[in-house]
Amino acid sequence: MELLGAIGGLSFVLASLVIGLRLLLLARRTRELPEFAIGLALFLMGGLAYPLVSVARLAHGMPEGARIGLFVVSVAFNVVGTVGVCVFNWRVFRPWEGWARWLTLGFACSLAVALTLQVVASGLSAAALRNEGAGYHVFLGLQGVPIAWAAFESLRYHRILQKRVKLGLADLLVVNRILLWGAGMLAAFVISLFSTVLALLGIDVATTTIGSLVIAPLGLAAAGCVWLAFLPPAAYARRFSRRQAMDGATPRETARSV
Repeated sequence: MELLGAIGGLSFVLASLVIGLRLLLLARRTRELPEFAIGLALFLMGGLAYPLVSVARLAHGMPEGARIGLFVVSVAFNVVGTVGVCVFNWRVFRPWEGWARWLTLGFACSLAVALTLQVVASGLSAAALRNEGAGYHVFLGLQGVPIAWAAFESLRYHRILQKRVKLGLADLLVVNRILLWGAGMLAAFVISLFSTVLALLGIDVATTTIGSLVIAPLGLAAAGCVWLAFLPPAAYARRFSRRQAMDGATPRETARSV
């Protein structure tokens, strides 16, 4: 079962590394904040933080100092990544909403408060080696907030775009990619929520059978959705072009290639 969980987790890690790097390279050309924010989030949080914290938890033969160091690095990557998701949500879906900007700032401050609580009350070693500490558990719970926000905004916008497709105001492939991103974020949120609940019960999701049973299918689903959302194969994309042509709605906008 642990192997099954590892396959699901590794799939999401590889997808995050590849897509995150592609988005960062795109941001280098376009100088646009959304591409940079979500590319950094995927690369650091999904691609690096997850495997680092897994090693810190499972590599019992490694010196404790090294394990704690890996854990601290993974936490730093998660902080940057989750704030990056918030920035992406704000700039893409709510650029003119003041509350979205303040939510992003408040979220970053909340992460800092939770980590400070962990350091003062239980220490980083308790979180790194034993998955213990109220501050760390709050930190885990907070990580799901921007992911849930991303899923909500994407699925909401997907419903809006569906109506525009019939008027030729949206590309059917773009609409599908928005849906896939929302579905991928929803799967990631369920993983985050499940991990937090188990942590509150004193169970480390990375070392349990039930954790593997949940992470494996959801990790694979999230990886597949995110991959198709940003790197759809040509054959996959042609299906939507043919379908839109048959429906008689000529799109006036197309997706930017990653």
